[in-house]
Formats: sequence, C-alpha cells, structure tokens
Amino acid sequence: MERPNDRWLRGIGIPLIVLLANLIYLKDYHENPVLYSGWVFIGMGYMTLAWEGSVSWVHYVRTHFPDARHTFRRITITFAGYFLLAIVCQSLFIFLTDLSGLAIIPITPRVYQAYIGIGIVCSLILGTTYEIIYYLQQYRNAIAEAEAIQKSRIQGQFDSLKSQVNPHFLFNSLNSLSALISEDKQQANKFLEELSSVYRYLLQSNDRKLVTLQTEINFIQSFFYLLKARYGPAIELHLNLDNSLLDCYLPPFSLQILIENALCYNIVLADRPLIIGIEAQSGRNQEVKSLRVWNTIQRKNLQVNRQPGGLSQLTERFTLLRLPRPVITDDGHQFSVRVPLSVKGAEFLINLP
Repeated sequence: MERPNDRWLRGIGIPLIVLLANLIYLKDYHENPVLYSGWVFIGMGYMTLAWEGSVSWVHYVRTHFPDARHTFRRITITFAGYFLLAIVCQSLFIFLTDLSGLAIIPITPRVYQAYIGIGIVCSLILGTTYEIIYYLQQYRNAIAEAEAIQKSRIQGQFDSLKSQVNPHFLFNSLNSLSALISEDKQQANKFLEELSSVYRYLLQSNDRKLVTLQTEINFIQSFFYLLKARYGPAIELHLNLDNSLLDCYLPPFSLQILIENALCYNIVLADRPLIIGIEAQSGRNQEVKSLRVWNTIQRKNLQVNRQPGGLSQLTERFTLLRLPRPVITDDGHQFSVRVPLSVKGAEFLINLP
C-alpha cells in the first residue's frame, strides 16, 4: 500500500488552516502584523508535523485493513486515531506555548476546549477529504481492473474457442471418431458424448470468472478422453485430489491450458509416454489452497512456436482476480505449476475492490 500522494492537498490545506486559525486570534495580536506573521510561521511548522502524523496513521491503517470487507473497521479506527492525535497534539501545543511564555492569551480550560475543538474539526475535515480521495482512486482502479478482467476473459474465451474448434483439433477428433465407428460403435458413442461435454463446458463457462474444481475436473476428464483416443498409451493422466477441495474455485480452462502446454513442449510416444499429474493439496492458509499440475519432461528437439494464451495469460488472469500468481517449477525431470484455489466464489468476486 503506497502512501497517499497529497502534495497538492498539503500545499493548499496547511497554509489555509494556519491562516484561518490565526485570524480568529487577530484581535489578541492587537492586529500586530509581525506578531501575526510569527505565529503563522510557528503554526506552519506545527501543522506540517501534525499533518505528517495523520498521513502516517492513514497509511498504517490502510496497510493493515486493505480489504473492502474491512471498510467500516478501517474508517472507525482511522477517525478514532485522528481524534486522539488531534487531542494529544493540541494539548501538547498549548502546554508548550504556555510553558515557554509564547502564549498571548491566558490558558484557561475554555481555551483548552477551544483549541481541542478546532483540532477535532480540522481532523474531521482532513479525514473526510482523504477518504473521498481514497474512494475515488479505488473507484477508478476498480473500473480499470474490471476492463482488464473483461479483456483477459474475452481473450481467454477466444483462445479456448480457437484451440477447440481449430481445424487440427476437429480433424483429429473426427478422425478418431471415424476410426471408432468402424471398430467399436459403443466406444464411438462414448467419444461423441465426451466431445459434446467439452463443447458444452466451453459454452457454459464463457461468462464465468471462476468455476469449482469439481466442474473443471469433470471437463478435464472429458477433454483427456479425447486426447487418449488420439494418443493412446502415449499419454497418461494421474489424479490425486483431496475431496474437501473440490468445492474450491479457480478460473475456467486453467487445467486445459496447463495440459496443452505440456503437450506443446514435450515428446508424446508410446514407448515414452508423457505423464501428467493433477494434485490438490490443503495448505495452512484457509483463504487460499493450492493445486499442482505436473508433467514429465521429455522436450522436443525442434523449436516450438509459442502459442498465445499460455502460461503468461493464465498468470495474468490470476493476478487480475487478486489471487496469488501461479508458481512454476522446473527441476529438469519434472515441470510443475502450482496454482491457488480460492475457497470463495461469487462472493469473492463481489468483494473485489
């Protein structure tokens, strides 16, 4: 959380508050411009320090309560700190001016109350101004992020649709289906059902930002069935999932992207099968758990052209949804990507700032 950029506000607010506050006591200065100017100079130094303390307090509270769910608590703590800081600073200022003999009027309980009242009013105005500026910034950021998420979602839909309906995919799928029809009509029917499931998921998930892990796994099993019909024993899928995590959420097509990435960069042969594993593990953090997708490394010798919408776009989608970035690991024997699983779905998206 960055500190508020308030140079313009300080440049206007500090002189304005000091000049107005000193005008109240202009008669007590006997309208002496030298005395008035001296107290303006003292007030500028005092207000600068008090203002810096207020801004440091705002930064501290916003850093510890950044979530939109904590808005009421953050505002309550912020203004409580403002009022306490105003009381302490004003009381200390009056005490020091009285002790040093600089006070031009007798310091009475009524004077204390007046100074503290002025400090509280100034803190209230200052705090309200900062909150308005903060919400305007958050609103602009929310609009920008919503547009970025929409752009990423549309791009993801396009890439997913393109990967599903491109001529190579259709050609390979129809070839597999044609072979099964002549060999095993029952298997051909099963293949057609899984192909329909893949397209159904594609159409149903286009408007979703998050889906459950169970939904994504069901899709992957259908998708992998089609791959298995094409590659046979040259490809294997190992699932090791904690059932308690099947209700967690992740962006749709995340697993498909990772599986296609493995197929893109590795050799797939019957005597050297490409093994892909999907593991879901519970973590200490109750808000975000993790899923790990790994594959054996048997890189192709030929240079592979990078396809758009791969790992970089997957990382971008997680970032835009305010989820931790996927962690990529390559130890030379196994390539793995650990992605977060959110325990919150629709309500998580609603609370995005």
